[in-house]
Amino acid sequence: MLPYNEVNHALQRIAKGTGIVFAGTIISMLFGFLSRAIIARYFLVEEYGVFSLALTILSVAVVIAKMPREIPFTKVL
Repeated sequence: MLPYNEVNHALQRIAKGTGIVFAGTIISMLFGFLSRAIIARYFLVEEYGVFSLALTILSVAVVIAKMPREIPFTKVL
């Protein structure tokens, strides 16, 4: 069994990493929202539709590209 100090240190590192990821996610969502608002305001409806379609296709492509990497890490119970 690990000593209390090592467990405490590990938990602090995990909490710090989680906080950084959470802050990055919030900032990313904020920038995404602002960019969509700016694009929707200054471009035509058709152009915004093309932008949304391209973003959707890119998101699906990223998920498909990451799939072979994630499959070996899944644990079968």
